[in-house]
Amino acid sequence: MAKVVIAGRSDCPYFSRVELLGDRLVKNLPSFQLHKIVKTPEEWECWLDRTCQSRGWEHSQSPIVWRELIDRGGKGVLIGGASEFQEYVKGYYGLESSLVSSDMKQIASENRKTKTEIDAEIAQYKALSKPLHVCITAADSPACYSIMTTIASGEVFGPNTEINIRLLDNTDKDSSLARGLAMETQDLCEGLVRGVEVMDDTAKAFRDCSAIIILDELLRTDEESHADWIHRNCDAFTAYGQHINDGAMKNVRVLVAGNGPVNFNTMILIHSAPKIPRQNIVGLSRGVENRAKSVIGQRLNVNTAGVVDLIVWGNVNGKHFIDNSKSRVHGYDGAIWGPPSYSVPVLEMVHDSKWMEKEYLEQVEQRRSAVETALGHSSAGSAARAITSFMTHWWNGSPKGQMFSLAVASDGWYNVPEDLVFSFPVTLSPKGYWIVVQDIEMPEDSKHRLEESVAELKAEMEVIFPPPPAPPVEEEKHETSENETEAKAKETEGTIPEADDTKAEADDTKPEADDTKAEADDTKPEADDDTKPEADDDTKPKPEADDTKPEADDTKPKPEADDDTKPKPEADDTKPEAEATPQETGAPETNEAPQTSETAEAGPAAPSDPEASQPPAQQAEEGTEEQS
Repeated sequence: MAKVVIAGRSDCPYFSRVELLGDRLVKNLPSFQLHKIVKTPEEWECWLDRTCQSRGWEHSQSPIVWRELIDRGGKGVLIGGASEFQEYVKGYYGLESSLVSSDMKQIASENRKTKTEIDAEIAQYKALSKPLHVCITAADSPACYSIMTTIASGEVFGPNTEINIRLLDNTDKDSSLARGLAMETQDLCEGLVRGVEVMDDTAKAFRDCSAIIILDELLRTDEESHADWIHRNCDAFTAYGQHINDGAMKNVRVLVAGNGPVNFNTMILIHSAPKIPRQNIVGLSRGVENRAKSVIGQRLNVNTAGVVDLIVWGNVNGKHFIDNSKSRVHGYDGAIWGPPSYSVPVLEMVHDSKWMEKEYLEQVEQRRSAVETALGHSSAGSAARAITSFMTHWWNGSPKGQMFSLAVASDGWYNVPEDLVFSFPVTLSPKGYWIVVQDIEMPEDSKHRLEESVAELKAEMEVIFPPPPAPPVEEEKHETSENETEAKAKETEGTIPEADDTKAEADDTKPEADDTKAEADDTKPEADDDTKPEADDDTKPKPEADDTKPEADDTKPKPEADDDTKPKPEADDTKPEAEATPQETGAPETNEAPQTSETAEAGPAAPSDPEASQPPAQQAEEGTEEQS
């Protein structure tokens, strides 16, 4: 049994002629089977190229007709275009088409209108359910093949959530693997899979997505330096971040997996997608966690799933620290038994600190290579299970009372710098958010290992975002001193004449100041004459005071000496007048001005305390003379 397939553009007149000729065969021959494929003008070229390439045909026009065997399958036998099909029908069935050109064009316009209406109805029907759009990058990855079965079954996103899977294959390689994976996913006949699409445009693949799984692995080559490798990862994930920021849903959840620098790539995505909450972009730590659990399970002879609360700290595919201080094991065949919820500490059951510190870590590190060596290919199954189990917990919540490892942007937990993506112990809520477990006490040795991981992650980030160079303090001071010296020299050269003029002006104003002083001297000549020479030495007037005491007793100056001290403020008042004269003349008010011969002759300034500068006897004599 065979069938004839007719495919063409909806607005093609020759497709309408071939279509009507096929309808006549179906009407007249009950055993004749016909299948029609109608494409819009926008879809036709791409569809035709893909079909001919997959079947090994060469055809470039509309329509295209081929014959298939129903019971045997296969690629079919190409008949050709409109002319070849008419010859085929006339030769085998003796029928010809009688349509003229005007009828063909009219039918073609009707076909295009009908195709548009049908497509609108299909789109409206699909919009009623609103399936969840899920995109998986690196669709040719072996892990992607293992992921598809679990996602299509409804285990990850829920048994009542329809999904539309997009496989992104933006490499230059042949995308036949991705297309084959899409066909096999459809062959699963899962009711929740609305559609599977293979795309090579990143922007279209990420558009309106609610979940994105990034499997890209940009491995470092032997000739490539570490800095070049980091730059290559940065360029790739910066482009991903920009497309996610522009087209994905605002609440999209992004998981970064693979064997590359997971922590670094996650940080680049967070920086490149500012519209997406940073808690929605995480890195996968569960692959390392599951391998560490398998070594413990093998040591204790228990199911690997029975080992819980094992923590991976730090850089996932770099320097990390496996912590078993809180880990427990269920189902251990020991002296004490209990219900399935009963567990015992792993460190107590192992009871070998040397093995835990050395051999255990070596076995975890070599576990993946040992598995791949035994299999002869990559361990895609365990990698896919780590991804799907985490996505299940992210959407539906993690088991109560258990914590898992996850690389997230730090908020200062455990002294890890903020915004640095670091693997922490977390619990996951059914509402879709994670919570870092913050009450774990760590010894000094563990803190030191965390600091090593932080230093490695900082070094990776500094390749892209180098820290600002420290300012050379000593050189700047030296240059500043040289500049100041040059500036002072220039100021000295330019201000010497002005200083001379200032001195001259100061000299001109000195007589006025002297006159003012003379006026002050006239108001109290004896006080100025007597105090100025004695102000230089306050200790010498004491003998003179003893010689004048009898005279002071005869004239009774003691009560009058107190009154005679009142003119002392008058002498103080004259001092500001003498000092104010330079301001009126415009002379500079500086104490550094050189003293001229006239200022030197004026003698030292009067002391601030007139009573300390005049002996009591002299004060009494001055009071007597003033009364007379």
